[in-house]
Amino acid sequence: MFLFIILSVLCLSNFTKALPASVNSDAAIAEVQPAIVERDASIPPDSGPTVPACWTGLKCSFHQIEEMSLSTRLSYVQYMETRFAPLNAGNQFRAIEGVIKFFISKGLGGPGTWVSYVDAGIVEGIQRGGAIALGIGTSKGGNPGSERWADFLTKMKHKELEDRNDHDHEWSVSEQAATDYGKTTAESISMVGRATKQQLRWYQFTQLFRAIMRNRKTVIRTIRVTFIFSNPGLAIAAEAFVNWLTDITDITPTRVGSEIAWDLAALDLPIGFGGGDKLINDVKVLKALLPRLYKAYKDSKK
Repeated sequence: MFLFIILSVLCLSNFTKALPASVNSDAAIAEVQPAIVERDASIPPDSGPTVPACWTGLKCSFHQIEEMSLSTRLSYVQYMETRFAPLNAGNQFRAIEGVIKFFISKGLGGPGTWVSYVDAGIVEGIQRGGAIALGIGTSKGGNPGSERWADFLTKMKHKELEDRNDHDHEWSVSEQAATDYGKTTAESISMVGRATKQQLRWYQFTQLFRAIMRNRKTVIRTIRVTFIFSNPGLAIAAEAFVNWLTDITDITPTRVGSEIAWDLAALDLPIGFGGGDKLINDVKVLKALLPRLYKAYKDSKK
C-alpha cells in the first residue's frame, strides 16, 4: 500500500510538473482550506412526526438503518451533523454524504444489497459513537466503529485533534472500523447479494483513500522531500491537492472521486496497490485516476 502511495506522488508529478517553481506559496496554501459548500436543502427538524424516534435518540439499530432508502439515510447523516455541533463536529461527515450521493446517482445501495450493508455499518458507527460522545447513549451495537467514533468525537469536543495529521489518522481509523463491520456483516448473511467485481474494485479505492489519511504525515513528507528542492511549486501544489482530496468537511472530493473510481473499476484491471505482478496495472490505474481527480480539484477552486 505504501509503495502505491509513492507511485501516486510520482504520477501526480507527471501532470503538475509544468507548474512554475515560483508559484505563489501563500496562494497555494490558501487552497488547502476547506471549501464552503452549500448543504442540501431540508434536513428534518429535531422533533415532530416526520422524525423517527430512533433519530432523536441516536439509537437506530443496524437493521433499521440498513432498511432506510439511501435518500433517507443521507438525510439522517445530515441530521446527525446538526446534533454534533456541541462536539465541534458539525461538518465532519461531509465525505460520507458525498459517497451516499454517489450511490444514489448510480442506483446503488438499495436495502438488502452488499453496498447497503457496508454503508449501514458506517452510519451506525457514527450514530452510536455520537450518542456516546454526547452522553445520551452507551450501546455500541456490536459495531467496533462505535467506540472509535465516540473517541474521535470526544477528542473533537475537547479540541484535541487540531493537528491535521492526528485528525486524519483518527477519522480514517474510525471509518475503517465501521466499514469493516458493515462488510463483515454483509458477507456473513447468505440472503445478502454478493458484491460485484466492479463494486469490490471500487471498494479498493476507498481503502486507498483511508490509507492516505492514516499516513498523511508520511505522504506529505514524501512529497516535500521529493520535490521541495527541484520544484518547490510542485511540492506546494501536490500537498494542496492531497489536502483537498482528504478534506472530509467537503462533499466534493468523495463524490467526484467515487464517480471516477467507479468508471475505472469497470475496466477490470486487478489492483495490487503496489504489490506483486499487479504493479503495472497500478500505474495504468493511477495515470487514469489522478489527472481526472486533479482536474476536479482545480475546477473546485474556480
